[in-house]
Amino acid sequence: MCALPAGGFDGSAPTRYSRRGHIPGSRSLPGRDLLDSAGRVLPRPELAARADAVLHGVDAPVVPYRGGISAAGTALALTLLGRDGIAVYDGSLEEWSKDPALPLELGG
Repeated sequence: MCALPAGGFDGSAPTRYSRRGHIPGSRSLPGRDLLDSAGRVLPRPELAARADAVLHGVDAPVVPYRGGISAAGTALALTLLGRDGIAVYDGSLEEWSKDPALPLELGG
């Protein structure tokens, strides 16, 4: 589960990572989209709607990644919704993108 903004996920926007794109097979759920304008987690109905739009039908464990903070916030939001099997990829896209042997996908 990629917590980057849409442009970071699809590779259309520059990021601080050494390569653009997302880990193959991941889905986009930007961490900032789970917060209100004051930086608080969205109310449960709105949070559930955003998460369900991306995770509908996904029963596998969810592993948020980005650069750490957004991934942890995404994990917290999903946990608040009662989702089990959440684990943050602590090496995140920073680690993944540095290894040219690991693939990255562009586009949505």
